[in-house]
Amino acid sequence: MQNDISFLIGLKNNLEYTRFFYDHVRKIYSEVEIVFVSYGSTDGTHQWLDQLDDPFLKYFYAEESRTLSDTYNKAIEIATKNKVCFLHNDMVLGKFFLDYLSKDMAENDLNFYKVIEPPVFTGDVRDWKETRDFGSDIHSFDFQRFFDFEETYISERAEPAGETAHTSFFLCVRRDVLLEIGGLDNLFSPMFCEDDDLIIRLRLLGLKTIQLHRAMVYHFVSKTSRFSEEYENKTNAIELNSQRNFIRKWGVSNGRTLPVKYDIGIIIKSGNIHSLYQLEHLANTIYTDFPFEDYIVKEQANTKYDLRERIKPISGLQKHDILIHINGKAINQKTINMMENIAQLILESKSKYINPAVFQKLFLKIFKPYRPLIFFKEAPRKEKLLIYKELF
Repeated sequence: MQNDISFLIGLKNNLEYTRFFYDHVRKIYSEVEIVFVSYGSTDGTHQWLDQLDDPFLKYFYAEESRTLSDTYNKAIEIATKNKVCFLHNDMVLGKFFLDYLSKDMAENDLNFYKVIEPPVFTGDVRDWKETRDFGSDIHSFDFQRFFDFEETYISERAEPAGETAHTSFFLCVRRDVLLEIGGLDNLFSPMFCEDDDLIIRLRLLGLKTIQLHRAMVYHFVSKTSRFSEEYENKTNAIELNSQRNFIRKWGVSNGRTLPVKYDIGIIIKSGNIHSLYQLEHLANTIYTDFPFEDYIVKEQANTKYDLRERIKPISGLQKHDILIHINGKAINQKTINMMENIAQLILESKSKYINPAVFQKLFLKIFKPYRPLIFFKEAPRKEKLLIYKELF
């Protein structure tokens, strides 16, 4: 099975780490297929790839910049093995990584390998993650201490693998499954949330999520993304935009549970651009009685959804499975909290929140004007329609 797995690595500059990663992998696995894809690197990465003489290497590069999703989708496309493993170039593979990845993985499910990280994100407890400090970068890394830890950790594990509710980008799965669903969604630009989106779609397809405890890597943490020179001052804005796009797609913020997706229309009266920003990503379509062109001009650059299709005047109201009325003048945090949990309210049929009678509507308008008025007769769920990637 070892020769049936491709290692996929997306690149964007940071050639020093790419060389380090490549050299180490080739020391321990001389014939495993490595797939490098680089969009927009300007530091000599493309020239370095061209000079490699390696029959077990596949690579592609282009001068244009693309999303992380596009990068890994290209790697999936040009890989030749039946299974693919997502890796980063700021990683050190354990001596037994491929052996136990091959031995312990559930072939027809979604597998996460174990990632050891220095204490960069503390308090972030996940099945796939273990915090140990063997070096903050390739210059301070202590190979021997990491390998000693790997051997001890493996010897003390009673179970090699088990189901998990925690999810990670660091996965191994059948290549044909990823091709079937269209790979990662490049809605998330240039990065963040694409892994949560992919894992939801694979779970909806029926795959179980399996944690592998004995296949281990060390990760220096985001040396080519979040903390890179290119992105370190943009990370917060990029993450916010990706989270808003995730909610536009799924109707909820990214988390561990599978989302419930409905067709939701929002009517907001007496609002403004700020209230539109608070609510637009929470509906399929939002209808207003105030001008919204300035919002579209500002926000369209942050999403691949056509905001002119998502924001309309009330005169253009269309049919929706769920229709919600909101008083734009009374919006507060309680309003937002309800809207962010609207799918759960519908799913649980919370009678005090939905389909208010005439007297209740009057009461809410007077005493609780911040509360959304939610109306529906039947609300079929839509989430399985999103398994296959939306093409942008």
